[in-house]
Amino acid sequence: MIFRNAFACLVFAVLCVTGAGGIAAEERFHRFVSNIDVAENGLLTVTETITVRAEGNNIKRGIFRDIPLMIEGKDGRTYRAGFQLLSVLQDGRDASFAQTSSRDGVRIYIGEENVFLQPGDYTYTIKYQTDRQIRFFANHDEVYWNATGNEWIFPVDEAVARVILPEGVRARDWTAYTGVFGATGRNYDARVGDDGREVIFTTTRPLAAYEGLTVVVAMPKGSITPPTEADQIGYFLNDYRSELIGGAGVLLVLAYYLVAWLFVGRDPAKGVVFPRFKPPAGVSPALSRYVLTRGFGDGGWIALTAASLNLAVKHCLRLEERDGDMMLVLDDIVADETNGLPKGEAALVAFLKDRGSPLQIYKGNGSSIKTLGRKFRSAIEVESRNVFFRNNRSFLVPGAILSVVAIIALFIFGQMPPDQMEFAFLFMVLSIFAAAFSVNIGKAIFRISNMQIRMALIFLLFVSAMVVTGLFANNISGGVSTLPILPVVAAALVALNVLFFFLLGAPTALGRQVLDEIEGLKLYLSVAEEERLNMSEVPDMSTSHFEDLLPYAVALGVEKPWSKAFEGWLTTAAGAAVAASYSPGWYAGHRFEASRVADTLGQTTSSMAQSFQSSLPVPKSSSSGFSGGSSGGSSGGGGGGGGGGGW
Repeated sequence: MIFRNAFACLVFAVLCVTGAGGIAAEERFHRFVSNIDVAENGLLTVTETITVRAEGNNIKRGIFRDIPLMIEGKDGRTYRAGFQLLSVLQDGRDASFAQTSSRDGVRIYIGEENVFLQPGDYTYTIKYQTDRQIRFFANHDEVYWNATGNEWIFPVDEAVARVILPEGVRARDWTAYTGVFGATGRNYDARVGDDGREVIFTTTRPLAAYEGLTVVVAMPKGSITPPTEADQIGYFLNDYRSELIGGAGVLLVLAYYLVAWLFVGRDPAKGVVFPRFKPPAGVSPALSRYVLTRGFGDGGWIALTAASLNLAVKHCLRLEERDGDMMLVLDDIVADETNGLPKGEAALVAFLKDRGSPLQIYKGNGSSIKTLGRKFRSAIEVESRNVFFRNNRSFLVPGAILSVVAIIALFIFGQMPPDQMEFAFLFMVLSIFAAAFSVNIGKAIFRISNMQIRMALIFLLFVSAMVVTGLFANNISGGVSTLPILPVVAAALVALNVLFFFLLGAPTALGRQVLDEIEGLKLYLSVAEEERLNMSEVPDMSTSHFEDLLPYAVALGVEKPWSKAFEGWLTTAAGAAVAASYSPGWYAGHRFEASRVADTLGQTTSSMAQSFQSSLPVPKSSSSGFSGGSSGGSSGGGGGGGGGGGW
């Protein structure tokens, strides 16, 4: 019996020791003391003394403290309070720490990366200053402070908050809240000290994880000096620093481009456009295409088709259809001398002569067709560059430099949060591809003659880009509703540079005159037969007249109505015999039907331009392309707050 009782006592003792050890081994905060010293100017000096139990589970090297700084004002606008870390101690001695910033506040890591704590109790002291935390009301000034924060993962055995008011100021009223965020628990005691100058709050029960203590102290109106008008201006400039710098950068780039456009980008006054029955003097079909579209935005294949057709009409080569593919066959009687031909057509004849055999337009000759296209474009561009229009691309360089300076200024002076800094690199890489894509879209837009439609489409693209950029940026930054300023400014700058890439180009005086004549010719080639009959001095339709202007119709994109007009003349005015016997000597193919001239020639010319482009070699993928309620107080309200954890 004695042995049995002794054994039971031993087991009980072991269980008690084990149980006590289990309780002691739990990581928790024994005490969290926050001293909030309020200065007359509203500056808060906060000293937090936190005694923790570390067991190497979450608290391995030390703790980290998150301090929110974003505050919503009375007008609903969110602003950022100031913050200055004064000291960090561990067990009364200076501690190693690291401070990081985010959009919402700061995080302070206490401890060293390579130094691990032994299990035991440690006391950390964090002292900092913060401003813009006092709340001003009609009849009182107020300190509303989340003393512990509601984001700690550790329970707190006891929390104490001591609010010290300025010299000569006495607390008029006070209260506190305990519990999770939004709770209105009253598990606290409060007492007044120093003749009412300080109020001390102490919790009456332990706080579980994610529970906190929030205190409120009211002072007589005028106890704290409110911000002056100069202070308010300073706050405004600081709160909107990024927006002001980014907006100023965008406006500066826009102002530069507008001045540049006024000097070099404005088009000469457009002349009166009326139907013209012959092409401008010295302007070939290919050149008319080049002038009308202000370059070879489509690669020049329609212009090359028009040049080939013009040479065929002049009996310098024949277009032959073989096995479904078009062939360019140089006429044997073409003289070696090509100086009398327009530059583009001369380059085509020279290429076929050097080749020594007909050129079949299909993928098997892709490399040859690519070389032909390059030589053809070069021949026209070298002769015509800056003659009919100037692209003024040199004026883009200062605009691009100003854009880069604006982004750099945002980085240096705008205090960009780290999440936006990280997003910036990704956005800049994407902007390279977006700019290239925008240039291609812009080329298509600027082929539209109606300026109102052009500007409407550009505006639509810009707004779409801003919306997509904002949504993408918000997704990257965690879904915050405020639009990040950096990607918005960058998108605006990219859009401005792309827009003025096109707007700065302008026709010369000669180019404007030739454009008017080309548009007049296009008008004549595209009108219906009934309208053509009502024109004065219109030349009689004939086979030669039709064929002479057919290459221009192809170049200007109106070959179908021009062929329809000729087909109508064939079947009515020329007579059935002429219509049945018509067969162009420069074309050989089984698809030609005299009764369907418009369809036959329309299909031939359009498919020819498509064949040129589709015959090009396919790029290799391995090649580099540089790809207490809603209106009252509660736990977690007010300034301060946050939380933290171990690391």
